[in-house]
Amino acid sequence: VAGKAREALETMDKVLTLDPQSVDALTVAAGILDATGRKDAARSYYERALAIEPESRHLRMSYAGNLASTGSLKEAIGVYEQLIVDFPEEQAFYQYAGIAHSYLGEYDRAISLLRQGLAIRPTAIGYFNLAVAYEKSGDLKEAAAALKLYLEHSQGESEAFIRKARTELENLEKKIGSRRP
Repeated sequence: VAGKAREALETMDKVLTLDPQSVDALTVAAGILDATGRKDAARSYYERALAIEPESRHLRMSYAGNLASTGSLKEAIGVYEQLIVDFPEEQAFYQYAGIAHSYLGEYDRAISLLRQGLAIRPTAIGYFNLAVAYEKSGDLKEAAAALKLYLEHSQGESEAFIRKARTELENLEKKIGSRRP
């Protein structure tokens, strides 16, 4: 697969000719198609694999990501929220569902899900996504607080991204200060 998507896809097609129920071949083919921008074709492979193995956490997550990346956010949210029901300890599902809700302008739901994910496992990107949702909702104080938490947990993040977050925090603090009577 590494660097040879066409050859890998041809190999998976050969495997599927021999065994049309090969979840591994369906999953690899879906991943290749997804990574090369052939989203609709990838989705059909994900759906075929899920028909065989509907309980697969990985397949469901990949399928939801595919839906979200093509703008089918409500469908992706449905998959993420069922994953949350089935795997309530998995922080990432809350985060992805929260991001999708944020893109739809459903900030209260986004914030709730992002906060739940952070309660399970605090991550820098989780705090950053929470800051974005708060800022989009108009709650600049909470956005600034979340950005501060991002910066406190930012080890391992790129220096460029950290600088951008600091600049955004400064801008938020200026806006908050100018709102005070």
